[in-house]
Amino acid sequence: MNTSKPLWHPVIILFLTVLCALFQGCGGSDLPHDTASNPLPAEAIENLNATIEKSGDYQKIKEARLDSIKATATNPANLSDQWLAYVRISENYRQMEVDSAIAYADKALSLAPLLKDSVNILRGELAFVDALSTAGIFPPALHRLDSLKNCLKSTSDKISYWQTARRCYSYIMTWGGNNEYYSQAFRKEYKTCDDSLLKHLPESDSFHQFIYCERLVDEQRWADAQTRLEALIASLPQETNLYAMATYQLAMVHRHKGNFKDYAKYLALAAESDIKGCVREGLALPTLSNWVYEHGDLDNAFRYVNYTLEDANSGNIRMRTTTIAPIIPLIDTAIQRRSKSSRNQMIAYIIITTVLFIATIILLIFTFISLKKQRQSQEKLAVSSKKLESYVGNFIGLCSNYAARLDQLSKLVTRKIAAGQSEDLAKLVSSGKFAEDNNEEFYHLIDKALLDIFPDFVEQINTLLLPDKRISLAPDEQLSPELRIYAFVRLGVDQSNRIAQILGYSVNTVYAYRNRMRNRATDRENFDSQVANLG
Repeated sequence: MNTSKPLWHPVIILFLTVLCALFQGCGGSDLPHDTASNPLPAEAIENLNATIEKSGDYQKIKEARLDSIKATATNPANLSDQWLAYVRISENYRQMEVDSAIAYADKALSLAPLLKDSVNILRGELAFVDALSTAGIFPPALHRLDSLKNCLKSTSDKISYWQTARRCYSYIMTWGGNNEYYSQAFRKEYKTCDDSLLKHLPESDSFHQFIYCERLVDEQRWADAQTRLEALIASLPQETNLYAMATYQLAMVHRHKGNFKDYAKYLALAAESDIKGCVREGLALPTLSNWVYEHGDLDNAFRYVNYTLEDANSGNIRMRTTTIAPIIPLIDTAIQRRSKSSRNQMIAYIIITTVLFIATIILLIFTFISLKKQRQSQEKLAVSSKKLESYVGNFIGLCSNYAARLDQLSKLVTRKIAAGQSEDLAKLVSSGKFAEDNNEEFYHLIDKALLDIFPDFVEQINTLLLPDKRISLAPDEQLSPELRIYAFVRLGVDQSNRIAQILGYSVNTVYAYRNRMRNRATDRENFDSQVANLG
């Protein structure tokens, strides 16, 4: 269960508070402010406040039920029971802890491929869509909805699908706010779901009755809507979400009929139902907080807004955050009326805090960049240091080898001359065997030095060759003359006469080897420059 609160919520609240301080008084309400002619429903408000005080108890009851389901998931009788437990946990968490709902729906989906029951798999997919849409993650939710259209076989499948789609489009319309173009597009989809549900749900079904009542409200058929909603509410337990939804719709009916006391009363009942059912996405309490504020009850307005904010943050319910935003002026108004003298201090504190926050972020960014550059410099320095050590070590090795060879040659010449074997010495030198032995040792040392400096030289040069012309060397195999020549090109020695002098080849031999390698390259003309820039 994710109990961490997003860091950006306080920033948004503070920002909106400043806006409210600047723009308060520019707007008005379409509801009357006469508390004598429209008194607040004292009993309903009192009951709601008592329910808020006991909200922790309802939370514990819900958690206890969830713990029993989690126990089934931890010690399942079979895989199907574990899958079903994950789905039920996700469905229960959807309106309470959206991150947990997503996590458990994801666990159910991970088991879905092992199940043979396609209906069960569909239920898990819909639970995941529900969790995503409640979190405001709409693109993947809509994509999954679209992919599930062809999986609907039975009437129950279709009903479950349309109920999930209906909720998703409802959330999107809430996010869309006053954007008429997009709201109308998604409202059309929302009504399509309602049409399908009305067609397939039995008329005796409570949800069928609710959808029909909601449509009556939308069509402004107030009397018929009120009669049907009152009958539906009487048949539902108060802690159910459908009770809260129906009561909220009845409140809207009374509002449009001008029965403002009943409007507030049914909002309070709907909010009470949401709290008892641990539903954190309801609209009733934020709407009621605005109403009581406009009628001068600042204490309850402040209480309801704070409760709503804490509820939304603890459950990470983005839907409720959206509905709260227009009501934030309640906080600012209460502060202004009770602490007018602290207004400038509050604004100064907000500005200083924001500036410090931004400055801290900038400082952290620059610190991170600086540390990253230092780390990269240290890595480059370490690589350069290793290469330098390799250069020095191999250079000393070559010098030592040649010193030893010269010493051997000096001793051999001295010995031959002292023994009067000058003709044998001349034959030894003219035969080339001594030079050949020296060259083999020299090439071995050169190859070792080159591969120490460029351990992946062969792999890099293969990237420049045609696929069928690439070179493969055994672990202990020496470099071929072509690779040895181009290793010197990589070192920056690209003149053929210099390479010939170093390696003891003729210039024509070096030219021939270089042409042979160019003929194997994917880009013959630029091969030499590409080798020089390897790495």
